[in-house]
Amino acid sequence: MLTQKQKGELLDKRILAIFDGEESYVYRLMDFISNKEDIPFEVHVFTREDKFFPYAEKEEIECLLISENAYQKKIEKLKIPHIIILSENGNILNKTLCHINKYQSGENIIREVMEYYTQKAQDAGTVLRTGSRNMSIIGVYTPVGRCLQTTFSLTLGQMLARHYKTLYLNFEAYSGLGRMLNREFKSDISDLAYYFSCAREKLFYQMKSMIETVGGLDFIPPADVYQSLGGIRGTGWVDLFREIEKVTEYEFLILDLSDSLLDLWEVLKNCDHIYTIVREDPLATAKIEQYEKALESMQYGDIASKTRKWELPVFRKLPLQFEELTYGDLAGYIKKEVFPDLFGAEQSACR
Repeated sequence: MLTQKQKGELLDKRILAIFDGEESYVYRLMDFISNKEDIPFEVHVFTREDKFFPYAEKEEIECLLISENAYQKKIEKLKIPHIIILSENGNILNKTLCHINKYQSGENIIREVMEYYTQKAQDAGTVLRTGSRNMSIIGVYTPVGRCLQTTFSLTLGQMLARHYKTLYLNFEAYSGLGRMLNREFKSDISDLAYYFSCAREKLFYQMKSMIETVGGLDFIPPADVYQSLGGIRGTGWVDLFREIEKVTEYEFLILDLSDSLLDLWEVLKNCDHIYTIVREDPLATAKIEQYEKALESMQYGDIASKTRKWELPVFRKLPLQFEELTYGDLAGYIKKEVFPDLFGAEQSACR
């Protein structure tokens, strides 16, 4: 039997048991889980009946992940609230139980388990942050169009993710992110906002079922229809960000912001760092000047005071794939120019 405890503290301790006689599969899955620091369960893995059943009869297992070959009818007699079958041949062994595909990525398995648990668990328990470092919020916004804002944000996020737990959120009206990554997303940030307003105690679990990764950077898919975010005020977003800080171990939150976000300035006001990309052409300069005058007239001058402007050079080569952004010229620019601003010259040299 192998055990692994998540780094975050689950106040109401829950056990996730994995039972599969295929040892090579179990160890691969265990290796994956062991590298996930924020799995909200204490995980126990079994490969033999004579080890699993005595344990299950003695301990309170919250969720069981069991392979199709290991499943038996007497499993249902155990007092396990949530049983998920790892389907191998597509057979439905019990219509009342959840079946997920065994032979898919560990990331997808965890996502489907968390999605199921979020929907079914009446009391999901409370997860609280244990790390001593607060989450720093970086807002990236410019009134100037087509200036590499999203590429800059993703590159910065992927580079930070090498050393820190980092989350990226995109608030563009039409990000095109799914098309660029050749992925279809089952849920997006509008679903997260809904859970925050209606079932805040399940926010952590819902996030785990939604998080995607690109180039090592975690992100929650942007809204497919941006109008679905139209009723959320700036203070609502700030409350959500603070709740994310409370229940996760993220050290950086990168907000790729746009004018489609209601109360944009209220969100910017609550960022720890603000990066604005500028260009030197007359129209871009005029837009920046108008933006800064508007901030001043509406008494948001503190936004301008903590904003760092970046006039990006012309890059000869940018990666075509979002998964490879840390290898391009923009990554070199961020390491040389942005990191010293963010961390200080001495600390940035170590990254």
